[in-house]
Amino acid sequence: MKKALLWLGSAAVLALAVLLVVVWWLLRGSLPQLSGEIDGREAGPQAQVVLQRDADGAPTVRGDNWPDVAYGLGFLHAQDRFFQMDLSRRFAAGELSALLGSSTVEQDKQARVFRLRQVARQAIAAATPEQRAWIEAYTRGVNRGLDALSVRPWEYVLLRATPEAWRPEDSILVLHSMWWQLQHEGVQSEIARRSIELRVIERIAAASKEESDTTQAAEVLRFFFPRGNEWDAPNFLTLQAAREANGGNPFAAPPVPSPDALDLRAASRKPAVAAGGGAAAADVAPLAEREGVPGSNAWAVAGAHTASGIALVAGDMHLGLRVPTVWYRARLQITGGNDASSAAKAMELNGVTLPGLPVVAAGSNGHIAWSFTNSYGDWVDVRPRSCSLSRGTYVTAEGEQRFRVIRERIEVARGEIVPLDVYDSPHGVVIERSANDPTLGETCWMTRWLISEPGATNLAALELQQVQSVDAALELAPKVGIPHQNFTLGDRSGRIAWTIIGRMPQGELGPETPRPVLWRDADSAPRIVDPEVGRLWSANSRHVEGALERVLGNDEADGGMGYDTGARQGQIRDGLLALTTPATAADMLSIQLDDRAVFLERWQRLLLATLDEEALRNQPQRAELRRLAADWQGRAIPASVSYRLVRAFRDQTRRASWEMITRTLQAGEGSYPANLFEGSLWRLVTEQPPHLLAEPYADWRAFLLTQVDAVIADLAQRCPALATCTWGDRNTSRIRHPLSASLGPLARYLDMPARPLTGDNDMPRVVGPGFGASERFAVSPGREAEGYLQIPGGQSGHPLSPFYRAGYEDWVTGRARPLLPGPTVHTLVLKPVAASGE
Repeated sequence: MKKALLWLGSAAVLALAVLLVVVWWLLRGSLPQLSGEIDGREAGPQAQVVLQRDADGAPTVRGDNWPDVAYGLGFLHAQDRFFQMDLSRRFAAGELSALLGSSTVEQDKQARVFRLRQVARQAIAAATPEQRAWIEAYTRGVNRGLDALSVRPWEYVLLRATPEAWRPEDSILVLHSMWWQLQHEGVQSEIARRSIELRVIERIAAASKEESDTTQAAEVLRFFFPRGNEWDAPNFLTLQAAREANGGNPFAAPPVPSPDALDLRAASRKPAVAAGGGAAAADVAPLAEREGVPGSNAWAVAGAHTASGIALVAGDMHLGLRVPTVWYRARLQITGGNDASSAAKAMELNGVTLPGLPVVAAGSNGHIAWSFTNSYGDWVDVRPRSCSLSRGTYVTAEGEQRFRVIRERIEVARGEIVPLDVYDSPHGVVIERSANDPTLGETCWMTRWLISEPGATNLAALELQQVQSVDAALELAPKVGIPHQNFTLGDRSGRIAWTIIGRMPQGELGPETPRPVLWRDADSAPRIVDPEVGRLWSANSRHVEGALERVLGNDEADGGMGYDTGARQGQIRDGLLALTTPATAADMLSIQLDDRAVFLERWQRLLLATLDEEALRNQPQRAELRRLAADWQGRAIPASVSYRLVRAFRDQTRRASWEMITRTLQAGEGSYPANLFEGSLWRLVTEQPPHLLAEPYADWRAFLLTQVDAVIADLAQRCPALATCTWGDRNTSRIRHPLSASLGPLARYLDMPARPLTGDNDMPRVVGPGFGASERFAVSPGREAEGYLQIPGGQSGHPLSPFYRAGYEDWVTGRARPLLPGPTVHTLVLKPVAASGE
């Protein structure tokens, strides 16, 4: 018996050893080849392409022309990041479930209604011959890179799946995936806004014996959705224009609506809570909060104010943080070939690329440098209409119209096909249905999003890579079909400029422009060129004022358009204007790492004032919170307890105030307040109008103390004691691989190490557990050796690669890393078709 058990044990150990060897072999087999030569087979580059990597895997791709360099970059992207690329194209196309199973069916349904694969095919068909040659070369490079792996990428081994070949249209879908990250948030927020608008108008009409008082409705809606607040810090072409605007304080929050326009207290019914009441006395619990919304910082300093005399451009794009990182750093060298005429086309680009696309998204081409921030303009419209999906009809001013019904099928790995009916019309596609709207009955929320319009997405980014001056870039920008961005740039002559890059409809209707959409050209696009102050700044808040803004916002300009509060942008502006010596790259990094809590200072004072002697009587927990909050460092640093407490108080108050409003109105419940509601919120908590305080609160003092107690109760569940509730404990990185959650204890080998992080949302150093600066860089075109680039992770998506985590700790600490790759350690040559056939 003992021999049998021993034999079985030995066999089990041997089987386990064999399994580990097989797994190890599979994992190792999916690592890319770093050195040597690879033949181009029947679809190689036109001439030899050289791929060099430094010690951290940062590559240099060198080829004679743009298609060959695109081929080489595609090869690298596939070898290092194919699974990331695959998820991006599937996300946009609504095809994730075919790979990942039933868990992603609902996301696929949301995406499939926009039918972006068909849109992508149209974009490829409309490309110029030069653009098509470029994207097709990239596609061949991707497929050659995938084919050159000894074993398919490790993620597919885990999923028991086979990767599908890359197609030219898939690169457009990757662009659409980024478009989704940057703009789809506006779809849901606009539904909430429209719902609240309808309810406000309805309530005012019901309270009046006459027709609805549009003036009162406008008064209320301006307060809920203000066009600005006191933090706004827009750019102006001249100093005189800035003085005139600021003198009138046009960005102040709107006044509190009168009781006749809105009375929350009369509308609520619960018994009041006395001023001494605690959290237990009111039904207020900490609500879920978004970690961050897509945004970015970018700015430019004119050559007259830099140490080099060349424009200096800095940027850090704020996105969800993940493994592998969003961006893939690269140096692209187009040699132009051996003859003199071709050599004149030589160019070098340095910066970050998006796996799936053969472009440098942000960086320098030696002539211009550029960066982006997300533009919050009128790019999507959502409107409710009476409808009957059972009959396939909806109602317009012209009468009842019929939907075009498109039958879609969502494939599900290891599951059955899920059918989906898409209801489309000239007025938009149905994205949501509500059955019992009191005004409209069965209601279809119909959306027109510029992402779906023919011509809105294109491959003109190829031409953008080659422009050599501010003027040329401004001419091209409105023709480039990408998600709408604030485009901040500078050139070697020292000039700087801002415009919107992306296709904008002519007229003032935005996405509601009748088809076929006619697009703005450079003459009608908003822009600021060579401002008198010699600096430009951008951080997702109001970028410009007046006629320039009207072009972006159309009918939504008066409602804030989804802008961020201007606190972050104001700190950047002030940091730039405070430079007393000619600016350098090091100065740019200092501004990017600015963690001062300017935005929360007044909330700290409000918290201390609320916790007065009466509020602290027989309340030891409140007294402890006040003592800790009074030790104010004024920075979002990991060791700070006061920052975390003040931040929690402001967030809790903001959420509870908005919930009080939406719950009373019975509209927009579960939504988040617009960022610009901050100014209106501050009026509420400081002016304390009784009619805008719903039951069960006796007064605003009771409301604020309830929020204090809610914070105490919440933190008691998270920390052993209030004194241990540091910001670093709350703001610890959680940068994870999409498959790590399914691997249990093995997840730590895929995810980035957890680190306490310095920074927060309303300051230049934007960083959270899973959201923040997806890169930080600064560069002057032509002086790339003086630039820097930080990325929160390594080049490779393979956990066994030495490049997997390279650069992560520098991103956490803020230590500068060179923009240019280091000395070459590995060289791989991709041979052309002719050479491989000899």
